Amino acid sequence: MAHEITWLKPDGSPAPDRGKGSVEDTVSHLPKVKDAVHKKALTIGRDAHSKLAAHRRKGKAYIEVARHENASADTPDWYVYLKDEDPGGGDGEYVRKNRLDRSAMSIEFGWVQRKAFGKKLAQPVRHEGLHILGGAMQRAINRYRGPQ
Repeated sequence: MAHEITWLKPDGSPAPDRGKGSVEDTVSHLPKVKDAVHKKALTIGRDAHSKLAAHRRKGKAYIEVARHENASADTPDWYVYLKDEDPGGGDGEYVRKNRLDRSAMSIEFGWVQRKAFGKKLAQPVRHEGLHILGGAMQRAINRYRGPQ
């Protein structure tokens, strides 16, 4: 036998299914939930940092755990970023505007080499990405055992 449960606002009127005042909004802003989300982001960040450190000999790539730059202090959301301030080459306006994104994306997803020693290669060479963030997320999902 199924029972219908209705979420009510403090004044007794029905609360919305989504958005401000909904169950998910209320629960996600509970202090212990916000703390758990932050701790999970830090754990994923440590995992990603250790995987990146195993591959990095030089360069300025790093992992950062932070809120989005436009987020309010009340947001429960945390992000794990792969950033790189040393793109290592390239020129032009597009590269100058996108230095952080371009090099970090190449580390994560890979890149295609078209030149070597200043000469065009007969066949482009595909270099696989390290999947630092994707791997850290997958390991976090695999470790999750649900409510005990």
